[in-house]
Parts: sequence; C-alpha cells; structure tokens
Amino acid sequence: MYISFEINVHFVLRIIVVRPLERGLYNRFIGEAHEPHKKDWIHLLNILEFKGKYENIVNLLHSMPVCLRESKSLADRDENRDKDSIIDLLGAYCPNQNYDNPHIELYLTDIDVSTKNNEEHFKWLFTKVLFHELAHAALDIYMLNRNRQEAERVSYKTEFDRWREESMANAVALRIIKDFGNKDFYDYAKNYMQTQPKEYALGVLMEDFGYWDFRSVFQAKEDGVNSTLQQEWLKYVKGTPDWEGMKKWNELLNTQYVYIFEGKYYSSEEVLVFDIVNKVLSDYVNKNGNKMPFNTFSSLFPYIRTGAEMSYEPTQKVIGDSRYKELRLVDGNYSLYYFWDNGSLHAFVDAKKLHINIIEYKNY
Repeated sequence: MYISFEINVHFVLRIIVVRPLERGLYNRFIGEAHEPHKKDWIHLLNILEFKGKYENIVNLLHSMPVCLRESKSLADRDENRDKDSIIDLLGAYCPNQNYDNPHIELYLTDIDVSTKNNEEHFKWLFTKVLFHELAHAALDIYMLNRNRQEAERVSYKTEFDRWREESMANAVALRIIKDFGNKDFYDYAKNYMQTQPKEYALGVLMEDFGYWDFRSVFQAKEDGVNSTLQQEWLKYVKGTPDWEGMKKWNELLNTQYVYIFEGKYYSSEEVLVFDIVNKVLSDYVNKNGNKMPFNTFSSLFPYIRTGAEMSYEPTQKVIGDSRYKELRLVDGNYSLYYFWDNGSLHAFVDAKKLHINIIEYKNY
C-alpha cells in the first residue's frame, strides 16, 4: 500500500522540497539576464544551459518523466531496459540507448517495505530517492549534450566511477533536503544514507560540495582520469576519508597533470616549482652550512621565459609585484615568477641534476 502517494504528489511534484534551490537558481538567472530578456527567462531555462551544475535538477524535475513501478524485481524483467541504466535498490535512472527519452523509475513497494508502512518516512524516502536519481541525470554527459558522439572516458561500469557517482548523487539529495530546512527529514535521510553500501554512505561526508566538486565528477566522464589515480582515490575513500581530503582529490582528478614530490600530491605547477626550489635550497644549507650562491643556483635552474616574464629576477627589480615569491641566496635575494605549466616545469627542473624524484600522471 502506498499510503503517502497523494502527499508525495504535493510534497515533491509541486516542488515544495526543491523550492529553495529553484528560487536561488531563478533569481540568479534573472539577475544575470540582460534587461530586455528578463521576461523570457522561463523559456531560456533549458537543461542544456546548466551543463555540469547540480542546480540543473530544478529543470530536470520539471522535464524528466518519472515512472512509478511496482518493484525492482519486476522492473529487472524488462527486456527493453537500456544496458546503461543505473539501477539502485529503490529507483533507477534510465538514459535510454539513444538518449532521446531518458526517464527515472521509482519502486513503490520496495520504498514502502523499507519504511515499514510509515507514512511520513515513505514520503521522505520517496523524495530522497527521486533526488538521488535526478542527480544521476544531472551527471549524465550525454543527457546534457545529446549530440555527443564520443564515448564516456570514465564509465559507471568501473568501480571508480560508481563510487564517485553514487556518493555525489547522495550528497546532492542530502544537500537539497538540508536546504529545505526540515530537521527531522534531514536527519532521517542522513541516517538512511549511513546504512547504505559504502559508496552511497560516502555522500554524507560531501554535503557541502561546491561547483568544482560536482564538476569534477562530471568532467571525469568527458576527459578521463589516469588509471593509477583512480586506484589511489579508491584506496583513500575506502580508508578513513574526510571532506578536506576529498576536496583535494577532486582538484587532482579535475586537472590535466598531477605530480607527486616528497610524498605530496600537486595539481599546480606553480606550487610544485616553488616547493622544489625551496627543497634544493634547504638541502644545500643543510649540507654546506650556508645559503646557496647565485652562480650555483643559476647552474641548477635556468633563466628561461615562462609566460609573460622570465623564471626569476633580482628581488629589487620586482619589488611590489605579487606575481613573484622571494628566494634567499648568500649573495642577494632573487624572486621566482608565478606562472608555470607542464612544459616550462620540465624546461626549468632537471630532476636528475637536482637529485630529486618527481612522479607525474596525466589525466587527459
């Protein structure tokens, strides 16, 4: 029995729970629109306009069919089901092979059994599952770019992407519920997620995700992620992860090149070059008892153009220029320029000459 179905129609389909997200998205869109076009804002809020953003759920909720099915076991017998469907215990996201008619499925008997016929809990779990499946749709690069011809570079069929996708889908659902402001509903949803398999429960740590965190999951499908980094990420999240660590990993997985130096991961050549230079200078002091002279420094680190400026300059020449960071040498201070990319990094840093080790990975 679905004792709460009529309540759910009002609670979910009339957008009560998603109203805070909807209001923020629409107000921002109107604020950014040019004055003559503000009257047309509702027509411009097409799902394609919000590629890679979780707020896209607002548009998906209005536009994507939601199919209410008896149970997962009966739905599994559907011979026409698309092979790329993401099937959870209580619902599914079905993109369809040609991505011309994606839809969501919710399994009413299974939700009812999970909530032990409790009307309020049925309403809450129904809503949580719906938003979880909508999050899968928002993460679907084909749904948001229907003319795409290339295959996903990271597929849900891999353990790596399944963990990332299911955790982010739960994080999105929990975030919407939290913003709704009903503490009992939020506590119920959070507690339920913590009883789910680990890849789903991971989402509880992620409810404060930002644009780039969501985008990191989305972009990985478009661009790819190095296979070694995929395994290192899985090792981390299966251990004792925290949100700060996961945010750092999102940066690493969302950048083209990733480096390991002295046991530390880097997604920025700017930070890496500065740390390498300081390590070499520090090692010289420890070995020789005094700071490195400029002649030695210039023999190790070439004076090359990187970006708009040269790799380093005498500090006096660039005083007040925030693009430079100061280095202390025995015969005067020099300042290192801020701009570095993979090419200039390799032109500037000769690991063999410096007796250092740098591990490098390329995501795309």
